[in-house]
Amino acid sequence: MSILSSSVFPSCQSKPRHHFPPLRPTTTPPNNFLSSRTFITSRNLTCPKIKLSVAASFVLHDDWPQLLQLSIGSRDYKLGLSIHAFLIKLGSHNETFQGNNLINLYSKFNKLNDAQRVFDEMTMRNTITWTSLMNGYSQNNSDAEAVFTIACNMHRLGEDFSGHTCTVILQACESARDQKVGEQVHSLVIKSGFEESLVVGTSLLSMYLRSGSLASAENVFRNLDDKDIQCLNSMISGYGKEGDGQKSFQLFCDLLNYGLEPSDCTFTSVLSSSGGKIGVREGKQLHGLTVKIGVVNEISVGNALITLYGKYGLVEEAEKMFFGMTERILVTWTALLSVYVKNSEGKKAISGFLEMLHLGISVDTNCLATFIDACSECRNLKLGIQIHGFVTKLGYFSDLFIGTALIDLYAKCGNLSYAKLVFSSLAVQNTAGFNAILAGYMKIDEGEGEKDEYMFLFHQARLSGVEPDFVTFSRLIGLSAEQASLVKGMALHGYSIKVGLENEIILGNALVSMYAKCGEVEDSRRMFYTMVCHDLVSWNSLISGCALHGQGEEVLLLFEEMRRRRFIPDEITVLSVLKACSHSGLFEVGIHLFWNMESKFKIKPAIEHYACMVDLLGRSGSSSKAMEFIKESAFSESPLLWRTLINTSNLHGDVNISTLASKHLLELVPDDAGSYILISNMYAGGGMFSDAARVRTLMNNRKMKKDAGCSWIEIENKVHRFFASGEDHQKSKEIYEKLDELRYLMKEKLHPDIVSLQTWDK
Repeated sequence: MSILSSSVFPSCQSKPRHHFPPLRPTTTPPNNFLSSRTFITSRNLTCPKIKLSVAASFVLHDDWPQLLQLSIGSRDYKLGLSIHAFLIKLGSHNETFQGNNLINLYSKFNKLNDAQRVFDEMTMRNTITWTSLMNGYSQNNSDAEAVFTIACNMHRLGEDFSGHTCTVILQACESARDQKVGEQVHSLVIKSGFEESLVVGTSLLSMYLRSGSLASAENVFRNLDDKDIQCLNSMISGYGKEGDGQKSFQLFCDLLNYGLEPSDCTFTSVLSSSGGKIGVREGKQLHGLTVKIGVVNEISVGNALITLYGKYGLVEEAEKMFFGMTERILVTWTALLSVYVKNSEGKKAISGFLEMLHLGISVDTNCLATFIDACSECRNLKLGIQIHGFVTKLGYFSDLFIGTALIDLYAKCGNLSYAKLVFSSLAVQNTAGFNAILAGYMKIDEGEGEKDEYMFLFHQARLSGVEPDFVTFSRLIGLSAEQASLVKGMALHGYSIKVGLENEIILGNALVSMYAKCGEVEDSRRMFYTMVCHDLVSWNSLISGCALHGQGEEVLLLFEEMRRRRFIPDEITVLSVLKACSHSGLFEVGIHLFWNMESKFKIKPAIEHYACMVDLLGRSGSSSKAMEFIKESAFSESPLLWRTLINTSNLHGDVNISTLASKHLLELVPDDAGSYILISNMYAGGGMFSDAARVRTLMNNRKMKKDAGCSWIEIENKVHRFFASGEDHQKSKEIYEKLDELRYLMKEKLHPDIVSLQTWDK
């Protein structure tokens, strides 16, 4: 049934068929009909047949283009075709004005061949004709070369370029990120005299920024005499995306000095800029300015503020921003969920996601990936498996971001078999997914043989086309360091140089640590000083490496050198220095550092620092002072401190302190097998074998067992593991025979008391 009003078109409802008068090129519409412009702009036409029939009766010659525009605006391709047919019947389809509109029509509906045919059949073309055709190719994702070829033909035939023509060509280059063609168009812009045009200049800016050529964009920007808000927004966004947040913020300040009022796009760009000057103070000032100007309720601004507050750990501020927004879309919810995940508030992220589903908000792949990250942060494997099934049901399983998030989930939850299964099922196996698997391997205990697979997996990933990055190499090298596998570490070092990653600071730090853990301190030091630049982690890696090998004097020299270079020590630095002092006999230096670390470096001692202090006092022969220190400390109930005291007391044969410390330890952890083993070995070390046996009997009565000790060695690129009293190794018979031989030699050559020491770690 037609929705045409009967008062306007009474005949449309009274007759089943419509007979309209023949077409006539009249300039005056019949009196009994609405004017053609009223008819076209009424937009109340729904039936293509009625629309065209009525239009044919009275539409003026000059109004056909407006009817074409109506067909484009209403996405009515059939109406457009019908109009084209009537224009052919009228004989006006080849007219320039009509042809231009027909090119636009076909371009809008992705019918480039038809648009090209209309163009070819036109007898007269103008600048708009050429520009319309180029715009059609650009809008339909044709390569920039094709658009530029049309422009060259236009220039060859002597047609004049307009600023809009140049803008259309540049937009095509921007979409294709084709800087080479864009530079040719830039030359054409200069030749045509449009280099000072603000519109063309802004298009040039966007093209260069999209192509990643910030220097060329800056050159265009400097040469523009007039700059509007859109031009400044492009440049601010460009600086932000290139990681130059300082220039982005400075340009924003210049914008205010120019007397221009920033738009919501301006605030979004400057708030989202990375690696720059936007701290908490500046962020809050910008927040206040958005309120003053009245753009704070714009969704993009609100999302940027939520992300900024989350970046600096201000979760409550992010929540206030979220709940204060007048409109919240999916991107807004996703921004808040990301804030929760990045600030270890996974449970809140899960609750927020469930609230979204309750409100009926449709989720996308980014939101689902963020939710999976929340499950990973909470180590909630059960919920993660449920969301895995959910995304599979939605058909998102092949999505790269979701696949990578699932790999990270299973790896963090210790289910590496599932992580590898998801990775192998990805349509495109990517670097991020493989890096997540490696992170999972780094969490495996060294005693588990599965950890040895990492190099094999790396070779398999390379065969699958995965390109390793600096994160890949840093994790592989970290795994090699854990196994003290110098051969693998050196091989990975060479490979990283081959692929051009030798200047990556994170990779350099991993190599410094690896060489030190593999016993090559000089190589570790050499690696450190060949690095292009250093950060605090670099210094910590070298200092901890030297501390590991008891080079206390060297550690102190490095510590002073680090401070001279204006690096501020953190808790890890101080901990490494304290350990070095303890193991090198620099007791006074270590004790002085502990008592001054808070006042001098603003570092509050943690439990690990207290344990080092106990070790320093105990090794210096002041076990009684160490005990008093523990009792007066904030960590007097910590088993770690009492275990440390037992170990240091044993070094000096202070049985009384060891015995008292043992009583405190068992009061704190009465069911800890490791503590009983420590006390048993303490008695055995002091020759009190009956007491040691008594402790062992007590363990057996309580059915307490300790995991067997594990050690390993790499021979011919293969890691061999040995467990206490274990017989799993293929050469265990030969190993025990050699052990018996060594015991006999020890009994013959050394003091008999050494031989009498029993291995209690069974």
